[in-house]
Amino acid sequence: MINPIVPLVVVIPVMLLILGGYVFGVVKNKNDIFLKILKIARILVVLTMVFLINLRIMGKRYNVDVELKNIDVLFVVDTTISMWAEDSNGNEPRMNAVLRDCEHIMESLSGSNFSLIRFDNKSQILAPFTQDSKNVSDAFATIATPDRYYARGTTPNVVYNDMGEMLTSSSKKEDRTTIVFFISDGEVTAEDSQVMSFAGLEGLIDGGAVLGYGTKEGGKMYDKGSHQYITDPETGKDALSIMNDVTLRDLADEMDIEYIYMDDPANVEYLLDSIKSGSSMQLASSDNVSYEDTYFYYAGVLLAFLILEMVIIVRRGRL
Repeated sequence: MINPIVPLVVVIPVMLLILGGYVFGVVKNKNDIFLKILKIARILVVLTMVFLINLRIMGKRYNVDVELKNIDVLFVVDTTISMWAEDSNGNEPRMNAVLRDCEHIMESLSGSNFSLIRFDNKSQILAPFTQDSKNVSDAFATIATPDRYYARGTTPNVVYNDMGEMLTSSSKKEDRTTIVFFISDGEVTAEDSQVMSFAGLEGLIDGGAVLGYGTKEGGKMYDKGSHQYITDPETGKDALSIMNDVTLRDLADEMDIEYIYMDDPANVEYLLDSIKSGSSMQLASSDNVSYEDTYFYYAGVLLAFLILEMVIIVRRGRL
């Protein structure tokens, strides 16, 4: 894995110019051919080491000993088209805020196991519980705006069984705290608009929150397929998605967790602090894959050659 510090499209031309200028200067010099070859070889080594350091080659490490929390965190994310309504932080899609907030929660509770379920017309387990937070982050990255013609109405009922499956798997583990973050705007537009009770899951949940997104004023929804905002067929005007916190509060009460309106990312901080303070830590071998910089190998060679160049310059009194 590489992660260049300076983009390669910038670095490569600059290095080629430096190399070309240096070689031109050496060739014009009246030194014998052997000294010219040595000079060019040294600059090639120096530039190669600089290139490799800039490339930031990352080496993989498996089964790393890390501090693990005894927490299973289940994210349940509403991915219906209304979650892209543009009324978060002014006129930003709700889902943008959701993705940032979930990333922050994962960072704050790092060392926990994470799982992700998304739901729209149907429910899908994108990631079962895992210590590999990058895997869950990658799963979040797959969430995309649904096609307006795919959308058939919104109801949280579709996610109940998958939630039960994930929560039951967590409850079977010894000494685990199971946390749920149920994320939605609460809008229910399915033909069968009666939301079922989630009280049957309450005994499997130790804490968490229903996180509400959107506004009572509503937000417009942009359809990327038609490159225009979705319109209300009855009025011909832009359709608005209205947040329904009544549904969200009812869900929170049934699962015996908190309801938090996420108009500010800081609103969840007190809950995260509470979850962390109630968890235990242990040093264990994780199934995470970590990445380590290898630049220091090349930095040592570069330093040695730079010192050599300085010695040569001092002894000769010139380049």
